[in-house]
Amino acid sequence: MLPPRLLNAVDDEESTAVTRIYRDKQDIDTQSVRLFFEKRAKAESNPVNAVMLQKEGSQIAIERDAYERGMLVPPVPAGSKVIELGCGAGRLACHYADLGAAYLGIDFSENLIAIATNEFKDRAAVKFQVGEIPRVNPEAFLIQPPFDLVVITGLLIYLNDDGVEDTFRLIESISSKKAKIYLRESISVLDHRLTLNEFFSEELNERYSAVYRTVGEIKEFMEDSLVRNGFELRAEGTAFPKELQIRKETNQHFFLLER
Repeated sequence: MLPPRLLNAVDDEESTAVTRIYRDKQDIDTQSVRLFFEKRAKAESNPVNAVMLQKEGSQIAIERDAYERGMLVPPVPAGSKVIELGCGAGRLACHYADLGAAYLGIDFSENLIAIATNEFKDRAAVKFQVGEIPRVNPEAFLIQPPFDLVVITGLLIYLNDDGVEDTFRLIESISSKKAKIYLRESISVLDHRLTLNEFFSEELNERYSAVYRTVGEIKEFMEDSLVRNGFELRAEGTAFPKELQIRKETNQHFFLLER
């Protein structure tokens, strides 16, 4: 059993900051997270690697992207409205536009939204705008709610607990009466959360912050807002096959909810 807190200090002469925190709840700097992604958007030639945290030249993110499109994300009828919160460079936009849906992607990274907007400039049904979830105003959305499908992939780990609560409230408020929610998140496979606070990744050659919650913690947030307002958890499980799971303490988990 791991101790309540395992210290992994920054190894330099001036800093002894804790960067890897087990069990204890600690807020991360969300503005630092935004700057991290702004930088990755400029540095990575492949935007899929930029948002799915894989190094330049890695095939893991590309294979996960293909698997998720083909096996996990729910289809929608033509004419549906889809919103993706934390859309990155809009990797799922084409998938839903090809199904005849109107798609809106929102992300806090201006650089990633610029990439997405340029990529889909000829698709009238695809819209992108800059916004920091959950601090957005639905009245300003380029496609107005209610939405038939809400998609989130890898957003919650960059939010503090109050941000997760507010995000689920936002989802409930913009969802149609028979809406679906597809959520895929990095989770802790330990019996407690893991928080990285300005942790240096040798793989990425960058410091970054994230909160890896347990499946149980995420379900508690769902119960408090989504389930209480008519959503039911229809399916959940490990998102990717074993060969696409490469971490020891974290994993990818998906949830599908329906009203």
